[in-house]
Amino acid sequence: MTETFDIAAMAYARWTRAVDLLVREVVRRRQSRLAAEERARTEQRVKNLRRIVRRALSEYSRIQIARQ
Repeated sequence: MTETFDIAAMAYARWTRAVDLLVREVVRRRQSRLAAEERARTEQRVKNLRRIVRRALSEYSRIQIARQ
């Protein structure tokens, strides 16, 4: 009887370890996906800001030329 409980305890320990590893992997993948999405948003934001700066500089330049 004790042998059966030992086998069950070992099986339960393996199962809990597997579940723990699975949860950690899922969390790691989710975080890396979110980080990749955040990087993409940041790159897009920088690109948009550069476009805004270029347009503003171009407009400023045009206004300065018109003043002369």
